Amino acid sequence: MLSQCLNPACSATFRYMHEGRVFTVERTAPSASLSQPLLRSVERYWLCSDCALMLKVVLENGAVTTRPIRPELSAARKNGGSKMPATP
Repeated sequence: MLSQCLNPACSATFRYMHEGRVFTVERTAPSASLSQPLLRSVERYWLCSDCALMLKVVLENGAVTTRPIRPELSAARKNGGSKMPATP
């Protein structure tokens, strides 16, 4: 069940579907028997409206996490820069 923004630095609580963005992650795993199909599971994660502007949900090494949509903006903020980088 969705209850809180996936961003660990955010404390926003899920209340309405129209606030923020829901991401669906589908995982597959081998079954115990070769004669059975792969086991599938679907999980849903939510980012609040503010976090959804800057972050995306990714599956890395079997773990669900967030990453910046535009890494160059994240790096500029960390370095104290306030100007947006030029767009090609």
